[in-house]
Parts: sequence; structure tokens; C-alpha cells
Amino acid sequence: MSIREIFRQNLRYYRKKCGLTQEALSEKIGLNPKYITNIEAQSKFPSAETIDAIALALNIKPSQLFIEEGCPVNTVLFDKDVFIENLVGGISDEIRKEVFRYLEKNL
Repeated sequence: MSIREIFRQNLRYYRKKCGLTQEALSEKIGLNPKYITNIEAQSKFPSAETIDAIALALNIKPSQLFIEEGCPVNTVLFDKDVFIENLVGGISDEIRKEVFRYLEKNL
């Protein structure tokens, strides 16, 4: 995997982890609202200064955007509702409702 692809994958991962859209991150670093979209779409690559600004906005070290080990190729963030449905999907309706109420309350 190329260094640019590692960067894009990590950028997407950390952006989603922070709960930011591409446009929100672009605006947070003071650039065109579609800037991050263009980076993730492989049509642009940021300067060192922009990489620093991105890392600061994501509250990470700039080097974390270039680490290949553990690079989140298929970023899927935890979805509580899907987790609960998968967990309780195979039990009886009555127990399922009780477990669902408990998990909703405590997760």
C-alpha cells in the first residue's frame, strides 16, 4: 500500500472517530469545504502545513496519519443499535425485549 493510501485510510478513520464529516474537518482547518473530500478521493495530497493542521484538528500526532501497521482499511465504527440487534437477535421475544431494554439503558 502506498504512503498516500495509508494517509487517506488513516485520515478517514480518525476523522470518523472524531465524528466529523469531510466538510466539517475542512472548515475546522480553514480550507475549502470540499478539501478533505478531494484528499480522500485521491485527487489531492496536502502540504506538510496542512497535515499538521489536520492532525491538530483530529487531536492526534501527524505521524499517526502515516502508520501502516493497523491501518484501518475498512473503517467501520461501532454502531450501538446494530450491535444490540446482532447480540439479541437469536433469543425469544420476551427475553430479547428485556435484554434490549437493559442494553439500551446501560450502553
